[in-house]
Amino acid sequence: MAIALCSSAIAQELNISGRVVDANTGEPLLGAAVRVKETGSGAITDALGRFQLSLKVSSATLIAKLVGYKEKTVVVTASTDNLVIQLQEDVLRTEEIVVTGLATGIRRESAPNSIGTITAKELIPAPAQTLDQAFAGKVPGLSIRQNTGAPGGGISVNLRGITTLQGNTQPLIVIDGVIVSNESFNSGLTAITDATVGASQSPQDQPSSRLADINPNDIEDIQVLKGPAATAIYGSKAAAGVLVITTKQGKPGDTRIDVSQQFGFNSILKVQGTRDWRKDSTGLRTAFGQAGVDAFVRSGGVNGEYIDYEREFYGQNGFINETSITARGGSATTLFTLSGQARNDQGIIRNTFYNRYAVRSNLTHRFSERLTVDVGLNYVNTSSQRSATGNANVTLTSIGYAMTRLPSFLDVRQRPDGTFPVFPFAPSNPAEIIERVRNEEYIDRLIGSFRLDFNIFRIENQSLNFIASGGADYISQRNVIVSPPNTQHEQAKAAPGENVANNVTNFFNNLWLSAVHNVNFGGVSVTTSAGFQIENRDNNSILVNVRGLTADLSSVGLGVEVTQQQSITRQYDQGFYIQSDIDFGGVGFLNVKLRGDRSSVNSDVNRFYLFPGAGASIILSKLDFWKDLSRTIDYLKLRAAVGQAGTLAPPESKFLSFVPANVAGLIGALVPLRNGNDNVRPERTTEIEFGLDAGILNGIVSLEFTYFLRNIDDLILLKQLPPSSGFTSQLVNGGAMRTNGIEAALTVNAIRSREVDLTTRIIFSRNRAEITRLDVPPFQRGGFGVNLGAYTIREGYSPFSIVGRESFGPNPNAPNPNARPGEFNGLILGDEQPDFNLGFSNSLRVFGFELFFLLDWRQGNKVINLSRFLTDGTGISPDVEAARERVRARATSTAPYVEDGSFVKLRELSLTYTLDPELTRNLFGNAVSYLRIGIAGRNLLMFTRYSSYDPEVSNFGNLASAGSIEVTPFPSSRSFYFNIQFGL
Repeated sequence: MAIALCSSAIAQELNISGRVVDANTGEPLLGAAVRVKETGSGAITDALGRFQLSLKVSSATLIAKLVGYKEKTVVVTASTDNLVIQLQEDVLRTEEIVVTGLATGIRRESAPNSIGTITAKELIPAPAQTLDQAFAGKVPGLSIRQNTGAPGGGISVNLRGITTLQGNTQPLIVIDGVIVSNESFNSGLTAITDATVGASQSPQDQPSSRLADINPNDIEDIQVLKGPAATAIYGSKAAAGVLVITTKQGKPGDTRIDVSQQFGFNSILKVQGTRDWRKDSTGLRTAFGQAGVDAFVRSGGVNGEYIDYEREFYGQNGFINETSITARGGSATTLFTLSGQARNDQGIIRNTFYNRYAVRSNLTHRFSERLTVDVGLNYVNTSSQRSATGNANVTLTSIGYAMTRLPSFLDVRQRPDGTFPVFPFAPSNPAEIIERVRNEEYIDRLIGSFRLDFNIFRIENQSLNFIASGGADYISQRNVIVSPPNTQHEQAKAAPGENVANNVTNFFNNLWLSAVHNVNFGGVSVTTSAGFQIENRDNNSILVNVRGLTADLSSVGLGVEVTQQQSITRQYDQGFYIQSDIDFGGVGFLNVKLRGDRSSVNSDVNRFYLFPGAGASIILSKLDFWKDLSRTIDYLKLRAAVGQAGTLAPPESKFLSFVPANVAGLIGALVPLRNGNDNVRPERTTEIEFGLDAGILNGIVSLEFTYFLRNIDDLILLKQLPPSSGFTSQLVNGGAMRTNGIEAALTVNAIRSREVDLTTRIIFSRNRAEITRLDVPPFQRGGFGVNLGAYTIREGYSPFSIVGRESFGPNPNAPNPNARPGEFNGLILGDEQPDFNLGFSNSLRVFGFELFFLLDWRQGNKVINLSRFLTDGTGISPDVEAARERVRARATSTAPYVEDGSFVKLRELSLTYTLDPELTRNLFGNAVSYLRIGIAGRNLLMFTRYSSYDPEVSNFGNLASAGSIEVTPFPSSRSFYFNIQFGL
């Protein structure tokens, strides 16, 4: 950054004017803050980098700051003239402020924890349908899994692996100080598909997480607090980590309007293929009987048509349209941001779509030198049609499930008159499901936030501030699922026609009251904060299921059989905290904190559970002995931290949930089979982490390395009770688990100049987990029983260990070959947790062109592929001979259906060109400040040996230790975009 200054001294007065520009490119910098150290007054640069200051002093110290650049201090006097100060880009982000508490933050260079940051530019170089989709490959330790390819998402976000077997697996989400809901509310689709009628009663609706509602274009940055060593201050909800999201705020100066327009399309990422019976009809009679042979002959036999049903049903090129507008501006006292987005996505299956309309406003007003208030409001409306896919039973009302019985010679497509042929080999016609079954979801969401910062006093070396922050998050979800009575699958029912109406209202609100005291003495800065938090959660879900519809209408009043369910959850939480951050002259840093929480879901609602934490760091490169090394390693920090955080018990764990009953006309209730527990406690996770951060060759190379170890105690598990108790089960604190891992990030900014910039970044993470204590008998979790593959929970094993038929009883290939029938023999078929995750990104800017790509590599994870199990059974798998071998092995082995889920994906690719500013002015005058055009893609390529659509899959959604099980999912898609962006 360069500042050209002209000053004069008249009656001890300085009139300063200057310009702030980038040191490497020479371009003016908008929004840079130039502050006078002695008085606290300052100015903000305009679009040309200019600022002016008038001071009643003869000399002053100016501090120039801008996000993404290193802070610079300049002394000016009456004799100062044409002073040029170059401020280098902060490649290592050492000046960036990261979160240490609920009301405080420190510079990244001093942070004792590994805290990841995703900036607005890094978040969406390629557009993303949902915010969580854009996280992949960006931060070491942060991973995502796309549970379904249906429009509108369905993504699990995970930080440093598993922390619970029964509770919430998702990180806590905080947006502008508001704890928001990231719940996944089931739609009621299983009432149509009967997915829970079979071997698993776990929900299988594959719903979207509500993080999908947030407009990615509104985000300024996301700070990723990965575990209790950093999140202890958030207490009993933070064992799985915290995502602290800050939205875009106003900037002083003239109002700036940014417009972005995207056009594109979705197409299927990968097809698995289907058998061509014309080439080999062996086994046709076995698979489909004489009716199959006759149908094959009628179709023309070996000379008939091969119908590629994957292309027929999943082959739509869905159109994408996204328009985003953001206006930002303000004065020295008032800043504002106003944004809006309209996004429309068509899916790769006909009639499926996802639409999002969002508006956001942020306002900051400085009432005085002592009082500043921020308020924000965000309204989101989404709608989607996700069709019926995944697991199904009875009538097989699922596109993919019905396709597992559909041979390529049989034509079940819609006739010209609009009717559909009867599918003789299944109770449902997948073509008819696509056209006639509706699975719609409508979301209305309102998030309001506020922050009040009042300076109680400020003297020479200390200050005291009162901070109040919080807000509310209201969600209304409405699901309409209709299966018309005159469809093939409904005609097979006693009461044809089914309608599901699901209404969910979810309300979160929280308030933080904090006092922050800062004192400086002898080069030491101590910031102490303390406060109290109140949080309330209210969820009300009403599901009405109607059978026997009189017409193809969505009214729940037109059926003859009505089933209703209602679930009400109210949760009240309170907490306090105290924290102290001690900065020893910018060389060493010490952080200590304590959080206490009580909750209505705990057995003892008045007890505060305590969660302590501490961390320390030292910057060796600032010590005198490092001077000789500073030419090579200019920055080196060692850090260590420890902390505890919790996972609350499920709200129903301490209660008896009575079952309504009608006995001989008398209305009453039956005692449930599961007993309540009046001694249930939150799960407690203790984490220790060690690491280092280094900058080499003046920031050309940066390195981050972290090792962490977690011990999770008081795991909440389902304990089986003796029949004499009158109950069958109870949730108890009954186990412990240990996890550990390493994380690393390497960034190389090999070329930095005005015309060319080349940055390469590699991130790496690896997690391991083990059950160290189990107070209940070993059990299986997830899946549809051991014969089809399940996860075993037992002491000494990973909670992601997959077992099958061959894992029980005598087996010469098992660790315990002489096990008794039904006894576990120690044979593990694989582990869902990958050996490692690696992200590789590259950004190249050459003159006005900028090329970016991101590769995401996941290695060694296993997936239970039950789609292949189903197609093998009907003989339609494309690898005919191999399928026969797998079928022959079924009686004794599950291993053929436990596949390697390793993959490399081209997650993001973008190429943009920014017109030369002078050319832009010549073309548009001052009406357009910049113009940028480009092309982009997301998930364009995937390299994997996995046989189905995508190894990123989960039939059971976000359930802990039950992911990576596939049952005929909605296939994943790739997205292509053309975009244009300009400023007004």
